[in-house]
Amino acid sequence: MDATRRTEVDGVPVLLAPGAGPMRAGLVFRVGRADETAPTAGVTHLVEHLALHRHGGPGHDTNGMTGMTTTQFVAQGTPESVAAFLRDVCAGLRELPLDRLAVERRILGTEEENRADSVSQPLAVYRYGARDYGLAGLPEWGIHALTAEQVAEWARARFNRANAVLWIAGDDLPPELRLDLPDGQRWPLPSESSALPVTPAWFTGAAPAVVMDAPVPRTRASAAYASLLQRALFRQLRQDRGLSYTAAAAYTTDGRPHAFVTAVADGRPEQLGEVVDGFLAEVHRLAGTEADPAELEAVRTRELTALDRPDAEANLLPRRAVDLVCGYASPTTAELADGFRSLTAADVREVAAGVERSALLMVPRAAMRRSPAGFEAAPTLSRFAVTGTRHRSRIDPDTALVVGADGVSLIRPHGPSTVLFADCVAALRFPDGARHLIGPDAIGVSIEPTLFAAPKDLTSRIDAALPPHLLIDLPPRSDDAIPRPSRTTGLRARVRRLTGPARTRFDRFAMHRGGAKRTLLNIALTLAALVLAIIVTVTSQRPSGWLAVGGLAVFTWRRWYRR
Repeated sequence: MDATRRTEVDGVPVLLAPGAGPMRAGLVFRVGRADETAPTAGVTHLVEHLALHRHGGPGHDTNGMTGMTTTQFVAQGTPESVAAFLRDVCAGLRELPLDRLAVERRILGTEEENRADSVSQPLAVYRYGARDYGLAGLPEWGIHALTAEQVAEWARARFNRANAVLWIAGDDLPPELRLDLPDGQRWPLPSESSALPVTPAWFTGAAPAVVMDAPVPRTRASAAYASLLQRALFRQLRQDRGLSYTAAAAYTTDGRPHAFVTAVADGRPEQLGEVVDGFLAEVHRLAGTEADPAELEAVRTRELTALDRPDAEANLLPRRAVDLVCGYASPTTAELADGFRSLTAADVREVAAGVERSALLMVPRAAMRRSPAGFEAAPTLSRFAVTGTRHRSRIDPDTALVVGADGVSLIRPHGPSTVLFADCVAALRFPDGARHLIGPDAIGVSIEPTLFAAPKDLTSRIDAALPPHLLIDLPPRSDDAIPRPSRTTGLRARVRRLTGPARTRFDRFAMHRGGAKRTLLNIALTLAALVLAIIVTVTSQRPSGWLAVGGLAVFTWRRWYRR
């Protein structure tokens, strides 16, 4: 155990451990999605792609990866090929092939369009908003608008020797290894923002799966909890009940002082309600009772066996390199093993209780029958609306766009969405005139000229109220992507506007008479009785018809006005 050595090459710390098979290596930089802003989102990914071009781009044995807090360039092969790859990457970072910027933009755009979204991406946005760690759940808008100077400056500032760590799984350093990187500074981790006023919280998602994440301490108890949750979900939702194909949980780290436990379970649309109930039942069970001794012992044995393998040190190198470049002191292999040996059921239950307190839950929209017990709804609306000029919607009389001196609001029956100009983190601009303003809490206001009766200079006035660096010019949208009111929706909106006052009076009338449905039913029955009474009166010409009309009047008066 603890066969990892630390050395240095050209001012870059190097972690070295023996590994079986071909040499593996990774050059890790302390820069990732969390360091960007919404207008520059994707700049790190652009640098990664450009730097790999000198070596011929990613291949079977080489690749680049942009994560939340770090960016890595990895290679596998002979010591000579690994050294050549690292030299090419460093040379590419010093002199980015900026003439390829337009090409790489298109490549990244295609990659984003065709990449399957992770089911856990929305959780980052709801937990952190549209800043720092929440950007991992948002599109890379910056790749469309970043200039060559911005990309080059980002590479100079962030991809330097002081901000890097190299790990190598091999017997020794490759011959003629050079890491010719510019001087610079080590960048600390960005602070975590929060978009959640309280936890545990929940929201609905489009994916046919329930997903939960929670921050946990970086302890062996947290890792064991993830394994126990994985076993419980797999056994209950897949093996025993056959509700899910995927039922899993994982413990992950990214250099921050805390780790994350993420759990997911999918299901068929008609069974998602049962999946949610079964999922939460296992989460509550682990927090309410101590883990089964046999289960805990199985997890302990598996983890200790993994740490005792000959390649254990090599497998830990990537995580340790990320910790080192992020400033976190990784435990030694012996400390990891001791942590699992001393682990108790009470330790795991303590972690489980913490997960219940800090969890964020995404519930499938198709399974929403009721709010999950004990969870507060995550904010999806703003607490207030701005005051200003009101622009009516062309498709919904109950919707309006309000533009004020300090921001914009979209007013809808279920509540407002507001973005203040002073707090705006990004403003997406489309050639067709549309604007999408995004606030720090990731709540946005879409301004579609086709949907609102607003003056033509409205969007230009909004642009003028924002700092220029927040404006992101995006490519043209397809015709299908531009919302347009149809003749039917336009006519319906005009009718609803004209009948609005009458509908308001009716709603007030019906409020105290059993509601709108009951009132409409009473009106229908009364009209039917009235027609019947008139028919009887006209056809029979007898007093019974007049008695029916009088009785109907008395019934109507007692039914509605004496409630």
